[in-house]
Formats: sequence, structure tokens, C-alpha cells
Amino acid sequence: MKYLKSLTGVCVLLSLLLTGISTLPAQVTFPKQEIPKGAPLKTEVTVTLLLTRDSSALYAQEWGRTFRDLGISIRTRRSVLDDKPAIDENVRGTLREVRLTGTLDRNGVIQFPGRKFARSDVARLKEWLNELKTFGAQGSPESKPLWGLSNEQFKKVFAALSETSPANIQGLTLDAAIRKLEFPGSLPVRFDIDAQKRFSQIPANETIDYDLGKLAKGTALAIALKQYGLAFYPSRTPSGALELLVTPWEATETPWPIGWELKLSRNKTAPRYFELIPVELTNVPLRDVLLAASKASGIPMLLDEYEVRQKKIDIDEIKVNVSKKRTTWGILIRDAIGGTGLVRKLVIDERGQPFVWITAFEPRVQSPKR
Repeated sequence: MKYLKSLTGVCVLLSLLLTGISTLPAQVTFPKQEIPKGAPLKTEVTVTLLLTRDSSALYAQEWGRTFRDLGISIRTRRSVLDDKPAIDENVRGTLREVRLTGTLDRNGVIQFPGRKFARSDVARLKEWLNELKTFGAQGSPESKPLWGLSNEQFKKVFAALSETSPANIQGLTLDAAIRKLEFPGSLPVRFDIDAQKRFSQIPANETIDYDLGKLAKGTALAIALKQYGLAFYPSRTPSGALELLVTPWEATETPWPIGWELKLSRNKTAPRYFELIPVELTNVPLRDVLLAASKASGIPMLLDEYEVRQKKIDIDEIKVNVSKKRTTWGILIRDAIGGTGLVRKLVIDERGQPFVWITAFEPRVQSPKR
């Protein structure tokens, strides 16, 4: 196909130009870390224990002594019609107050939203109270959906990461790319200790390989970091501030995803991906095919360089041969990577823009049969 062959030639030239850019010396500086301003310095937890008709006065006295021994202010009163368990938070200056309202049943069990404590659970209660003192009313973000964020916080983060990238970060060093993406001051990017170590090992002249100009900020950041074996996820600090925490890819089971599941059908999401095109290729490098296909289809087709290196797949040795025929971009890419140990997936970024993520095949581990 003359059109695709000519595009391939252009893409080879582009590739050479970009390689030339990446050899220019660049000063690696570490992304600026800032402590959120106005962070609460002290947290007080108070408890209101609601007594019902069945509540035992003896248990109420015992719980009162327990909370006071734990340094928690407690008051008890009779429950009225509208009363129910609740957890509220109020921040005034540098003081954060977490107010717990719980009910006491006739068996001495107190119930808070999502929590129950019997008299034998004092150690577990103490652990939870310490968690509230550290992280506020939402508690520790560990092992919680949405990375421990509330729905409102997650929407705020997702909206920021859904913004269009202000510039293409291809050819920039990682720290320059992060600055160029212009994340808001209320959502700083912070590297943890292990990520800082990996960052310090990046050669000074190594730059972002991908053309990510069409993608949203969140996906652009995730792909740029993955090139260096890094990932990020939104995190809630003990002060209640939000940040984007960068960590080694293998150190987290829940990184911000590189691509989201489609909301619409594949054909509606990326109609050009399924257009019939004439193709004829002979020993064309896979990288050139992907670059040419991205340019011609308008759908970024991106290679997971980090996983390719981890699986020791020699991409530069993969040549694509396709006899003269009409096919779709999707089938072309499928056939191009067939038998190479690579898989492709059509996904969308935070704005709903489609792209194809090509990564190393990871076999599923089946659970043993019972």
C-alpha cells in the first residue's frame, strides 16, 4: 500500500529526529515537594453515646470509663426519633474535631457507621480511634475503594486528571514533563522514597518516548511514569490534603490505570479503528507500523516499553509482513503482534478519547480446583 508505505517512511524520519532530540543533555531536577498549607496540627475525637429503651445503664457506665481511659471525651443521652449513628468532622484553623455518634444496645454493643464494638473489642476500638486521630473522619485510606477518597474527593481528582494535556511531553525529561502537565497546586505530585531512588537512576538525557499530546493529563502522566517503571495513584494525607503519589510500578496493586474500560461500544468509541484499509507490508519494523498506524488512524497506538524490557522481548527484531489485502487497523495490529508475546487493548483516557495500549502478555493464574 503506497499510502502506508509513504507514511512509514515519514515515521522513520520522525523517529530519527526524535532520537536526535533525546540525545541532547538535560538537567534532571526533582519535582518540587510542598507541604499543604493550613494542615490541621491537632485532632480531637469526641463521642456521643445514644441510649435506647433497651440500653443497659451498666454498659453505658463501663463504656464511659473505657473512652475516658483512652483520652476521649464522651457524653451519653437518650436517643430521640431522628438520631442515628454518624461520623462528622469540623476543621477550625489548626484544630480538627472528629465527632462520633453511636448507639448502645442491650448487649453492650456500640454501633458507629460501618463499625461495631463489643466490650471485648477495646483493643480494636483503640486502633480505630488512633486511625481517626491521624487521618480524620474518613480514616486510613488503606484498603478502601477509590484509593480511600470520598466520592467528592475522587470526582475532584478525576476532573483535574481529565483536563487536556497543555502540551505534548514527548522528548522531555520526566521532571520537565510533570511540570509541563501543569497539575494544580491543590494536587501536587510527590515521589515516595523508593520512587525517588528510581528517579535518581534515570540517565540525564533520557526523555519521554511517546506522543501523548491527544491524551488527558491522568493518562499522559501514567504512561510517562510507566516508561521508567513508575506508577501513581491519588492519596489522601493525614492532614486531609490530596496528592498524586508516585511509587515503583511493582510496589502497588492499584495504580492509576493506563486506560479505562470503554463506556460505549468499540465501534462507537473508535469507528476509524474498524475501517477497511488496503495493506501490503514487507519486513517493516513493528515500531514503524505502530507509528504510521497512529498517524493515519488518529488513534494513538502505544507500546509498553517497560513491560517489553521486563519480559525481554526484542521489539527491534520484530518485522511485520502482510500480503496485499484489505483489513482494519485493529486486525492489522493484532496480526502484527501475533506470536510476539504482546497483546493489545482498546481503551479510553479520562476524557473518553480512545487509544491502543500494547503490552506484554501476562498469563492468568487459575485458582486450584477444589
